Amino acid sequence: MKMFLISSAVAIIIAFVAYNVLISTGMDTASVYSSDNVRLTSNGS
Repeated sequence: MKMFLISSAVAIIIAFVAYNVLISTGMDTASVYSSDNVRLTSNGS
């Protein structure tokens, strides 16, 4: 059970960090879904 909680916490942290990185780079939800070439405009990271 402890491993489940730890893995869940890690997943939430990773998602939170990834979300903030996307927002900080200006790619919010609206621009991501409205763009046809999201993969081409990403910086490759």
